[in-house]
Amino acid sequence: MTIEDLKNAKLSSKTAGYLGIYIKLSDIYGEIEDLVEANYCPECVNSILEDFENAMDSAMDEVMNLVVSSMTDRLSFIDNHTEL
Repeated sequence: MTIEDLKNAKLSSKTAGYLGIYIKLSDIYGEIEDLVEANYCPECVNSILEDFENAMDSAMDEVMNLVVSSMTDRLSFIDNHTEL
């Protein structure tokens, strides 16, 4: 999924915003992993990335919690809305 895909989805601006942030974090995650893997020996990569991966996993989990919360709130107060 890309940020462009979110423009066509039936999402509220809040939910789309949270998902956009999640996608950006995911992209950063991949870029850092690629950079570390390209510059360190394969045996070292896991130990170098361990703290970063834990921090990013926590951040991404929290953003996804915000996505779910936003969608749940929207569903709780639906009044013929067509977007989450």
